[in-house]
Order: sequence, then structure tokens, then C-alpha cells
Amino acid sequence: MKSILCLLIAAALGAALQSSGVPHGLLLGSILATSLIVSQTGFAPTTPYGLGYIQVTLGIATGLMFEAWDSATAATMLPSLGVLLLCLMAQIALAGWWLTRGAGWNRTDALLAVYPGALAAVFDLLESHQASSKVIIVHLMRLLLITVLVSLCIPGQVSDAVVDSAPLSTGMALTALSVIFLSVLLGRLLLVVGVPAPFMLTAIIITAVFVKAGWLHGFHMPDWSLNLAALILGARIGSRFQGIGLGELARHGRTALMSVGLMLVVAAAFAGVAGRWLGSDSLTLWLAYMPGAIETIAIVAFGGGLNVVFILTHHLSRMVLLHFAPALVVQVRRGREGV
Repeated sequence: MKSILCLLIAAALGAALQSSGVPHGLLLGSILATSLIVSQTGFAPTTPYGLGYIQVTLGIATGLMFEAWDSATAATMLPSLGVLLLCLMAQIALAGWWLTRGAGWNRTDALLAVYPGALAAVFDLLESHQASSKVIIVHLMRLLLITVLVSLCIPGQVSDAVVDSAPLSTGMALTALSVIFLSVLLGRLLLVVGVPAPFMLTAIIITAVFVKAGWLHGFHMPDWSLNLAALILGARIGSRFQGIGLGELARHGRTALMSVGLMLVVAAAFAGVAGRWLGSDSLTLWLAYMPGAIETIAIVAFGGGLNVVFILTHHLSRMVLLHFAPALVVQVRRGREGV
């Protein structure tokens, strides 16, 4: 009951911020409400299946946006994807170097803090490695900075228009359920090899395949499912503030601001160079090279009329690379230990 009450309070504050025009107010409001409850009472709400629900829901919503993707489009993106790889290495190296040298963090916390993956993947890494609470502060700062920056840099409001569609048919409902089933099934297989947040990755890829095959034509994720995902995600983020004092938050908040700022500056520098080299829009490239926050960037880019397919293809490539990299490291270490 306590967890349900906490979620209701978070939903009320988030809805209030959303209705007042705050960008992504439901997510930010649930983070704020849960962190206040945790810091004042010491109680953190539990959402046993929340992380899986977040991954599948956001994965399907993202995969549906790849309807216009084709092989010709992919070929034109290859040079930019190469720049993205260099940008990722520069972002991780520079921010990680500053955290270890400038802030005195240990290597494990520094690497987890600069991991530019989806928040769901970050949660998996945090829970499996038992990283210190200061790591989540860096990712919170990353989410907040990216949300504010992309909202300010892209003019206009995100469209909240509801797409008119026919009632969900039995066939379409079964198709959607099959996407969910396959995402969970294949995701559990990826868990065996140590891939973090596998359900989001499988949901994106499977949904994209179904969309290109025409099996999900006209299907749209209901608003309530995305709002619930934002609420649960905010509650899980806010619950990580348990045991964090205001002094620690202020101290690590400054460190987080510096490290995230470095990553965003690196992304902007690479976007500027790649924009001149490839003849592309630098703002679009900057969003494509952002260190994470795919949900925020996708929504804002779509509402701003930007090339969503181009941006999300880069983020999907980044997620594939970063989601499988930890699994490969684990397998290499196991192989060395077995020798």
C-alpha cells in the first residue's frame, strides 16, 4: 500500500507539472516527488516488474518510429555512424578521465557514470555492480540537462495531438501481444549472456521488423502506457536518492554537471565538424550524438519536425553497441579465467 500511495503522489505532482507546461513534467515530477518521500521518510517504493515494463513499452514506442527506414537510408548514414563511434569514445574517455583525475572517483564508478546508455540499461548496471549512489546523480543530471537543452534548442511545442485510429482489432491485438512475448522471450535469452536492459533492445528491433513487414500498420502505443512508463521510471530514479544527504547531492551534483557538460560539448564539437563534412544539419547531428536519453530526444525531435529516423538510427546503433559491450567483456573475462 505504501508503494501505491507513493506512486499516486508522484503521479499527482507529475500531472501538475505536465499541465503547467513543464517539458516531460510527468517524469520530472515523479522523480522529484519520490526523491522527497525517500529523503524524508526513508521509504522507497518497490516496482518488481517495473523495469521490464519500462523497457518493453519504450522499446515498442521507439521501434514504431522506424516505419520510414530502408536500406538506402541506412547507406547514407554510414559515414555519420562512424563519426558517432569516435564521438562515443571521446565522450567516455574525456568524462571518465575527469572523474578519476579531477574528482578522484574510482574507475568502476567513473565508468558507470559516463556510460551513455538508456536509463533502463543504467539501472541494470547499477543494481548488478552495486555502484555508489553518486553514480545515479550523474545520470540524473544527464537526463535533466538533455531534457532542458533539447526543449530550448528546438522551437515549438511537442505535438500532443492524438492520432485518430480505428478500434484495436483482434488480429492487431494478437500481433502486439506477439511483439511483447517475443521481446520478453528473446530478452531473457540475452540476460543469460549478461546483456543489460535486453528487453528494450529486443522490443525496438522486433517492433521495427514488424513495422517494415506491415504487420503493425496503423498501430499506436496508447498514451496511458507511455505515461505509466514515465511514472514508474521517475519513481525508480527518485528511489535511488535513499540515503543521499543534501550535502552529498550538492557535492556530487557539481561533479555531475562538469562530467555531463564535457560529454555534451564533445557531442557538439563532433556535430559541428561532421555537419560541414557531410553537409548535414548540425543540430540534427548534435541530437544524434547526444549521450543517451533516447526517449526525450525522440519525442522532442518528432515534435520539432526533425529527421527522426536519422536521429533514432544513431541512438539505436549506440544502444546496440553499448548493450552488447558489457556482455562481451564478461565473456572475455570468463574465457581468461577458464584458461
